[in-house]
Amino acid sequence: MRTLVIGDIHGNFKALTQVLGRAGFDPDKDKLISLGDVYNGHPESARCVEFLRKLPNFIWCLGNHDSHARWWLQGEWKPGDPEGTWSLVSLKSVIDSYRDESGRLDQELIQRHREFIETAVPYYIDEKNRLYLHAGIDWRFPVDEQPQYWIYYADRLTYGEYAVIHEREGTRFPYKDVFIGHTKTIKEHPKAKPVRRANLWNLDTGAGTHGKLTVMDADTYEYWQSDWCK
Repeated sequence: MRTLVIGDIHGNFKALTQVLGRAGFDPDKDKLISLGDVYNGHPESARCVEFLRKLPNFIWCLGNHDSHARWWLQGEWKPGDPEGTWSLVSLKSVIDSYRDESGRLDQELIQRHREFIETAVPYYIDEKNRLYLHAGIDWRFPVDEQPQYWIYYADRLTYGEYAVIHEREGTRFPYKDVFIGHTKTIKEHPKAKPVRRANLWNLDTGAGTHGKLTVMDADTYEYWQSDWCK
């Protein structure tokens, strides 16, 4: 069984199916780990979630956009939450993805996804001591003893500072590898390639905007990408 890791999907169903096809993904033989932000950006968030829900070997690390979508699915979302506001313009793409052809919200689909998103985890460590999560952690604390619950999907320091220091000093994170998304690599790599710093890989290659969606084999580091997203 291969372990495949996928970056931030952001509702881009076309890129999702395209990149999995290019990777030769076999749902019965391959494990697929999402680094989060399945929701929001492109208009097919619900379709992406429904596709992933049916995979037998799927692990979902919760992203910040997924967290907000979960609050809406649970009927608990409101502006001004303590993690920062998420505009109704952004939320609208998620809500609209649950509308049927008549424009009504598909309550059965919402209920299925309300239950499915509860299976998402803040982080995942596999049998080879590889850490997968959306954004990062406060490395002064063990991964399971973080001072804030939201840091797993909101942190910027893991990529922006800790990984830079490890790379500069020739040191490593205390895992075989760390896989994250959350910060688009296209800001520093105009060809939308994944970026490695020390033993950390960032796979958010901009599928939510104008980049590409990336899938990587966690063992070989071979990766596949969708076409440029629009």
